[in-house]
Amino acid sequence: MTTTSITATWERLVRFHRTSTDTMDAHLQAEFGRTLDDYDILHQVRSHDGPIRMGDLAQRLLIANSSCHRIVGRLVDDGFLQRLTGSGDRREVHIQLTAAGKRQWRRMAVVHTRDIEDILGGPLPVSERAQLDEILQQLLEEEVD
Repeated sequence: MTTTSITATWERLVRFHRTSTDTMDAHLQAEFGRTLDDYDILHQVRSHDGPIRMGDLAQRLLIANSSCHRIVGRLVDDGFLQRLTGSGDRREVHIQLTAAGKRQWRRMAVVHTRDIEDILGGPLPVSERAQLDEILQQLLEEEVD
């Protein structure tokens, strides 16, 4: 593969990511008045075993701590998350879902899952989705090394 075609592949990947996430964000905003970032935070907190430290949450989301704090603050104000201070260090803040946050995540997950199925499931046959998954896994493994 030439440098030009590698660059073109990268640009298509970035464009696909952008248009897909823009679509998902628009659907969540239309349905719930919430962003994809809101959903991602609710999802990561829900998938963690117990309360999660703010720094770990930002790292899992691949976003800056300041962005994470801003979005979490909004979700706390809206009653979907609550902050807990660490027992040993009061500066250490953990986040957990409230009952309202669990309900909101479940409702948003239906729309988000439908979007993912429409975006990847519609145009790609199962065999090609499996190939894509393998390729992405390879790329992620290379990134870690």
